[in-house]
Amino acid sequence: MTDHLGLVRKERLVELAKTLVSIPSVTGGEQDLSDWVHDYLKSLGLSDVRRLPVEEAGDTIAGWVEGSEGGPKVMLNFHLDTFDAFEGWETDPFKPRIIDGRLHGLGSHDMKGGAACLLGALEAIIASGVELGGSILVTATSEEENWSRGAHALIKADLLRGVDHCLVPEPSAPYSLTIGQRGRHVFHLTLRGRTVHAAYGGGVNSVVDAARVVGVLSGFGREELGFSEEFGMPGSLCVIGLHGGGTMILVPELAEVFIDRHILPGQTVEEAAEQIRAAVGRAGIEGSYELAWDERPTPAPTSFVVPRDSRLVKTVRASLEEELGGEVRLVLGRSVADTNHFAVHGGVPTVICGPTGGNTCEANEYVDVDSMPVIARTYVRSVLGLLGAES
Repeated sequence: MTDHLGLVRKERLVELAKTLVSIPSVTGGEQDLSDWVHDYLKSLGLSDVRRLPVEEAGDTIAGWVEGSEGGPKVMLNFHLDTFDAFEGWETDPFKPRIIDGRLHGLGSHDMKGGAACLLGALEAIIASGVELGGSILVTATSEEENWSRGAHALIKADLLRGVDHCLVPEPSAPYSLTIGQRGRHVFHLTLRGRTVHAAYGGGVNSVVDAARVVGVLSGFGREELGFSEEFGMPGSLCVIGLHGGGTMILVPELAEVFIDRHILPGQTVEEAAEQIRAAVGRAGIEGSYELAWDERPTPAPTSFVVPRDSRLVKTVRASLEEELGGEVRLVLGRSVADTNHFAVHGGVPTVICGPTGGNTCEANEYVDVDSMPVIARTYVRSVLGLLGAES
């Protein structure tokens, strides 16, 4: 019998991660990495490897490892893009280096280290010659860090039809499996006042009204934001923009407030909107206001949870616990990713299982090298467990 797990080698995973980090792929500039992944999947012998163009970004790439016709389908996904390099890097962000067991480089944790785990698992499965009881869809999406238009390219191309399960190696905490995520909505509050000469007094100052509302919003607690007892996590609200007025000698008549709102499973965007309207009422503004949200080219990434007793969760959890030799916690992701879009808009149950690391999306980002073989072997175990396989 083929030793599927023995085909996973740490040295190969590191090599893959270094290659991925060395190809810059800041959001909107992923094409070079798209090209590499396209050619790489073809070299492995995947079928129907295709490019899906994405506006203002690199191509999304997809290809199949064919198994028994009519069997289940598993998607293995990673995103291609990274944030830009922030100030404070102590090494060249595009020249990966291993320091004290950590592979440093831009995107090494989010999520090129995870992508290397996924690709290393894919190589092991293919090299083993195992006959799969179903098929694997391998996808690499662009523009994840912005609007997730790369994920929606897959949905629009109808590639997710009939896919039963999805695994994504986004950054993960030790001994955890992410089985759901909060949703994210961006609210746009427009406050309107009445302008007069600033030296004369009077009028309605929209900037002051905006400040009053922000003061109320900053005091929101569990009652307004909600709390998940199951996952021990609250909702969150952050004012991410406040604009109005200028240097003209006028009372400002227009101000804008932008609010990031992460909501829990079971909450709705309409409920969140009503909470903001209530905050405006408590602020006692003098002018008028308008509230809008989710002004974006793709649907909002709403919350989801994959049932704990689903085959996907039980299989991946058991696989990860076998590798770690200990109990794995089921957790809720704090923020959003392509995974929300796959689960909600694509209708594919999705879990996150990736390597550990640190300084994620910050200067001096790193992935823990020793965690990479654990995740790669977990993916081998999980795919074979979900699809069924014979040597």
